Amino acid sequence: MITRTLEYLVPGSTGEAVEMLTPSAGEAKLLAGGTWVVPDMTHGRVRPARVIDLRRAGLSEIREEDGHVVVGATATYSEIVASSLLREKVGLLPIAAAKITGGAQVRNFATAGGSACYAIPSSDAPAWLVALGAKMRLLGASGEREVAAEDFFRGAFRTAARPDEMLTGMAIPTPPAGARFAYHKLKFGESGWPIATAACVLGLDEEGRCRSASLALGAVAETPLRVEVGAVLEGSPVTREVAQEVEEIAHRAVAEPWTDVLADGEYRKSVAGVVAKRVLLAAANGG
Repeated sequence: MITRTLEYLVPGSTGEAVEMLTPSAGEAKLLAGGTWVVPDMTHGRVRPARVIDLRRAGLSEIREEDGHVVVGATATYSEIVASSLLREKVGLLPIAAAKITGGAQVRNFATAGGSACYAIPSSDAPAWLVALGAKMRLLGASGEREVAAEDFFRGAFRTAARPDEMLTGMAIPTPPAGARFAYHKLKFGESGWPIATAACVLGLDEEGRCRSASLALGAVAETPLRVEVGAVLEGSPVTREVAQEVEEIAHRAVAEPWTDVLADGEYRKSVAGVVAKRVLLAAANGG
């Protein structure tokens, strides 16, 4: 139960939202789906003086723009799963969004943009945003800027967004035609948080040799990790032997593993390579 008195505002545009945010920088919370903010307020973990609800700010559109697919910051996971544009152009997003913990009720409210902004190490969105090379679009009083997803996540619960900025969308470069995608995560239970996640984008030629590869790990460190696999994969078919090499590379990539109440860092490091290998083989076999 939220017992603290606060200001609740519902802007009708991004411009109004920025105006509402700026005077309260550091004391306001932006509300997208509310699946993070509301529980934290209920339990007293955050105590904002002002809550700015973005549901009417026009940020839920999913569209094509200059070689990118732009996913609005308040697009829900259900809207991502249902998007024919994403299924056609960026298949990893519907695949990953369909697998988030919580079932239909969470998918209908939760947003990928909100999850990214909360920057919880164990959440789903960070790894696939990094694997896709997404650009995070931020808007504040000084204007709009873009930050690569790799640079957006600064640590556990920390991002590159300034206190007077809001996320408006995520611009994803359109992968080459025929790209293959996969998303995999390890959990202790169906309703539990991920212990390790992995997202993969592969480009294969007609003979099944790898032309391009992007692989990212999530939940194993404070920030998502891009695993550099190009030297091993490019020009080669994705065999079990190659996948084993990728497993070893991914294991070494986790230099400072994340520890929380679900799993200690050493366990997360030990499974990171396995999850990377599984997602690579899944992508090579069409997801």
